[in-house]
Amino acid sequence: MGNLFKLVLFGIGIYLAIHMRGGGIAMEKNIADKLAPGNEVVMYSLTTCPYCREKRQWMEHAGIPFREYFVDTDQARMEELNGLLQAHSVPGGGVGTPVIYVNGDLLVNNPDREEVKRRLKFRS
Repeated sequence: MGNLFKLVLFGIGIYLAIHMRGGGIAMEKNIADKLAPGNEVVMYSLTTCPYCREKRQWMEHAGIPFREYFVDTDQARMEELNGLLQAHSVPGGGVGTPVIYVNGDLLVNNPDREEVKRRLKFRS
C-alpha cells in the first residue's frame, strides 16, 4: 500500500474514533426514552449553517422533540429571536448559530450537546 493511502486510512480511523466515542451521535439514541413530558426545545438556525445541521441531526437521532426556525428566511422568527436575546440580556454583536431555547433557557453560539442535555427534563 502506498503511504498516501495509509495516511488517509489512518485519518479516517482517527475521525471515527473521535466522533463515535461517548459524545458521538450513535451513542445518544436512547435519550428520548428518558425524557419527561413537557420539554420545550426550539432551535433558531440559518439554512446554510453546518453547525445547525449537525445539531439537527443529533437531536433527531437522539429523539429529542424540537422545532426549528430558519431566521435567514423568516423575518418574524428573526424578530422573535432578537426579542429573546434582549429578554435574556445577551450582549449585542454577533451571535453564532444555532441558538437553542430549552425550557426557558437561551443557549447561544452553538451550545455543546451536554449543555443542551443539562437543560432537558428527564424522568425521575
